[in-house]
Amino acid sequence: MAKQSPETQALALSPQKAADLLGVSRTVVNKLMYSGELPNVQLGRRRLIPVKSLESWLDKKMQEQQAL
Repeated sequence: MAKQSPETQALALSPQKAADLLGVSRTVVNKLMYSGELPNVQLGRRRLIPVKSLESWLDKKMQEQQAL
């Protein structure tokens, strides 16, 4: 798959796309979003997960796991 240029990279992901990238179900992502654990924004009727927030959240989770 060709790498996207910075101008065409998505700034935010749908819950389904985030779930696909994380390798989990959309239900897991929805639970994380609605519990407030996974940062998200609402635009109209859609909820989106900013890519930078997803990356930061994942880094935080990795650090928590390594601290155990």
